[in-house]
Amino acid sequence: MSAGGSGERNGDEYRRALAALCHRVGTTLDATGERFPYVYDRESDAWETTENGNWCGGHWIGLLWRAAAFAEDSDSTDGERFERAARDHTETMRAYMPRDSMFCGMNFLYAGFRGYDHSGDRGLFGLGLEGADAMRAAFHGGARQVPLGKLAIEGPEQFRGPDSDHGPPGDRIGAVDNLYTAVSVLWRAYEETRDPRFRDVAVSHADRHLDWYVRPDGKTWHHAVFDESGALERQYNELAYGDDTCWARGQAWSIAGLANAYRATGAARYRRALESHVEYYREHAPADGVPRWDFEVPNPDEEPRDTSAAAITAYGLLSFLPETDSAVAELRAFGRDVLDSLVGNYLVADAEDDAYGAVTQGCFNRPGNYAVDTELVWTNYYLAETLATVLEP
Repeated sequence: MSAGGSGERNGDEYRRALAALCHRVGTTLDATGERFPYVYDRESDAWETTENGNWCGGHWIGLLWRAAAFAEDSDSTDGERFERAARDHTETMRAYMPRDSMFCGMNFLYAGFRGYDHSGDRGLFGLGLEGADAMRAAFHGGARQVPLGKLAIEGPEQFRGPDSDHGPPGDRIGAVDNLYTAVSVLWRAYEETRDPRFRDVAVSHADRHLDWYVRPDGKTWHHAVFDESGALERQYNELAYGDDTCWARGQAWSIAGLANAYRATGAARYRRALESHVEYYREHAPADGVPRWDFEVPNPDEEPRDTSAAAITAYGLLSFLPETDSAVAELRAFGRDVLDSLVGNYLVADAEDDAYGAVTQGCFNRPGNYAVDTELVWTNYYLAETLATVLEP
C-alpha cells in the first residue's frame, strides 16, 4: 500500500516539522488574538476568523496546547502564553457551542479531555465528559445516529453551491463525519468511566455507519436522511462532485472513525470496512497520496487537492491503530507514507518564509467555491497531532 513516498522519514525530520507547525501557532496567535483562525484568505493574505470557533474551534485550542507542550520541551518561554490562550479560547467556545451539534463532541474532546491530558486540570476533564453526555443525549435511537444538529457552519450562503437547496433539518440527517466528530468523545468517556452507556451509543452509531455510509466499492456517502422514526429515506453527497463520486475529506473522516472504533473494540467488522476505505483511497489518489477534493472528479488535473483529507487519514491510521497489531501493519504503513508526503511536499519548511509552518493546498468547500486552495486550521492540527504521536517514545 505505497503512496509513492520516498520512505519513512527520521525523527529529526518529524521534530523539525512539528517545530514549524508550532511556530505557525505563534504567528497565527499574534495575528488573530482572541478570535479563532478558520481558513486563510490568500487574497487578503490574512486569516479569516470567527469569534467563537464555529464548528472547528477545538482544533485551534488543540494546536495551542500542542504548541505549549512543545515550548516546554524546548525550554521556550512561550508555553505560558499558549496555555493562557488555550484556556481563554476554551471558555469562549464552552459558552458558544450548541450541545445538540455533532461538533460538540469533537470540540469538547479536544478542548476538554485533551486539554486535561496536557494540563491535569480536572475542570477540563469535566468538559470532556460534558461533550460525551451531549452526544449521548443527541443520539436518535431509531436511526442509531447522532444527527448533524443545528450549528450553522460558516461558509457560503448556499453551502453546496449556488444551485443547491438547503436540505433537510439537522435533526433528521446524519453525516459520514459523525463517526469521528461525534463518536470519538464517547470512546474516551467510556475508557475513563467504564459507563456502558457511552460504549453502547458509540457501538450502535458505528454499526449503523457501516450500513448507511460504507459503499460496496469502499467509498462513502456523505449524508443519510431519516424520518422521525429513524428509517432511512435517502443518501446523498453534499460536498462531493456528485452522488456517484466521493468527497475526499468525508472518506478521511470515516477512516479516522473506523480506526478509532477498531482500536476501542478490536472488532473485525470495523477493520474490514477500514481496509476497503484505504484501498479505495490508495487506488484513486495521486501517486503522492494527497487526494483531489473528490476522488472521482472529472478532469482531476484541473482541480484542487485537499491536504486536510490526507492529514485526517494519516492521523486516523497512525494515532489509533495499534503498532503491535499485525493485522493493521499495512494500514499503518500507508498512513506513514501519507504523513511523509505532507511533510515533504506541502508543509512550508523555509523558516524565512512568512508562511513558515503552514500546510498548503487545503480545500474546504469546492462546490461552494469557498477556501478551495489554502491553509485550513484543522489541517495544521491533524498534522501536528500525527507528528506528536509518531515522535512519542
